[in-house]
Amino acid sequence: MNIAPSNLSHGELYGLILNSVAPRPIAWVSTLSASGRPNLAPFSFFNCVCVEPPLLAFAPGLRPPKQPGSALGEAPGEAKDTLRNIRETKEFVVNIVTYAVAEAMNQTSGEYDASVNEFELAQIAAAQSQIVKVPRVAASPVSFECQLYQILDFSPSPESGSLVIGQIVSIHVDDSHIKQGKLDRNSLDLIGRMGGIQYTRTTQRFEMVRPKVG
Repeated sequence: MNIAPSNLSHGELYGLILNSVAPRPIAWVSTLSASGRPNLAPFSFFNCVCVEPPLLAFAPGLRPPKQPGSALGEAPGEAKDTLRNIRETKEFVVNIVTYAVAEAMNQTSGEYDASVNEFELAQIAAAQSQIVKVPRVAASPVSFECQLYQILDFSPSPESGSLVIGQIVSIHVDDSHIKQGKLDRNSLDLIGRMGGIQYTRTTQRFEMVRPKVG
């Protein structure tokens, strides 16, 4: 079977992509509004994109339009609080998500009003960052403090969004995950996003040695 994206509805294309491009790492992004209100939300359109300079990127979609009776495609979607905060303050923190905080992460995924502090809602402790003003998630084993590098805005349709690229300026690593001076990747019980409401854990692994060429 061969499928042209233009022949699929938004929901069909969304489901096909998210069920096949998986597992996806999760960025638990903390931000502050211009007035200093904390926000915390997860995004699974996320990955590292460069080491020199050290860049992380995630893609927040748009919220559906609030206008009553608005048909899809007639009214522009609304920017999520995370994206709006980053535009205003130019900084954010990407917190890595482990199985131990999965429920709290999921709690912060709701489309809450901007007045809601998701740290308090999910009863997750915040910790002070080193360089940026944005607090990090204290229970996250690794947190990346980022300053805004670039925002790429896609089409203004209600189903679209933006790509936020941040430059890492400081990294917090929990000492309990340090072994012989390095991050012990085997101690990180990370989770990944699958399609729908499914997630996976990184507790089952296998190794393969890359081929030597030449």
